[in-house]
Amino acid sequence: VETASVLGEDLLMLYKKRRCPDINICIEGKDFQAHRAILCARSSYFAAMLSGSWAESSQEHITLQGISHAEMNVVLHFIYGAILDFPEEVDVGYIRMLGIADMYGLDGLKEVAIYILKRDYCHFFQKPVPGKQQPVLECMAIAHSLGVENLYDACMKWVGKHFARCFSEKSFANLPTELQNNCLVMLINSLVSSV
Repeated sequence: VETASVLGEDLLMLYKKRRCPDINICIEGKDFQAHRAILCARSSYFAAMLSGSWAESSQEHITLQGISHAEMNVVLHFIYGAILDFPEEVDVGYIRMLGIADMYGLDGLKEVAIYILKRDYCHFFQKPVPGKQQPVLECMAIAHSLGVENLYDACMKWVGKHFARCFSEKSFANLPTELQNNCLVMLINSLVSSV
């Protein structure tokens, strides 16, 4: 996995070689040894948890729920090394990682997840393949729910361009009514502006 800098590479080695850790994070029965200062510096979630008034701030061992071992591996690779992609050996859902990045206050990881979603999930919004509009529609719904405007706008633009194909998809029918209406309004506005 490529890191963003030499410093990121050094910090990632510090984590991987388990040098001088001062906190143990347990997820799904597996322990991750980490460093409070680095976690706090890179994540607003960990900063609030470990240096605030939470009970965990004075503990050397914490257990986290709602995140898998594989997802935490990605989070820690980003926190320490500012990775520019997800580790190949880690199978994670890109949309789920976007939500986790949002929850843990990792804006840089959020940007990495958005890029990977555009690249691997939405195929940079190329022409649609019959029956394969679902990933873009799912991305649009998730981007809307997390407030990721640039991804939402890119998905919405693609749906507008290929509306006839998207409208006939079952995944379009499964979208929340608000998003279906947004798509219709966007389509109407694009037709009106082109006249």
